[in-house]
Amino acid sequence: MKLALVRNWRKKPRVEKARLEPGEITVHVVPGGNQLTVAVAGRTTVDSSPYLRSVLLGLLRAGATRVVAVDLSAVSYLDMSGIATLLEALKAASERSVKLRLSGMRGQVRTLAEIAQLDTIYRAWGSEVEFR
Repeated sequence: MKLALVRNWRKKPRVEKARLEPGEITVHVVPGGNQLTVAVAGRTTVDSSPYLRSVLLGLLRAGATRVVAVDLSAVSYLDMSGIATLLEALKAASERSVKLRLSGMRGQVRTLAEIAQLDTIYRAWGSEVEFR
């Protein structure tokens, strides 16, 4: 599996374009103002969600910001392991008093998030989900 590297976002924020093969994921960390944005693209599955998990938990453990926004607008597919990753990130964020925002969910990703009631769970823990 070919994965994009997360660039040193503190010194030189940079978003790179990448061609994705089926089943691949890219994760870009983009600083901005008072929050970090984690832009995810591709298919978030049992094979690729561990990478997303490591990026999200790494950022949360570093404690670099009070708000982390996860942009899922370029995610074409999400399975239950992806949902579990987002819930684990929510728990880690809550433990560190960080607000976690999910945005850009559409199509299959939105349907699964609605079935899993992510918006209800996130709001109960003091974070946000925005459906598009």
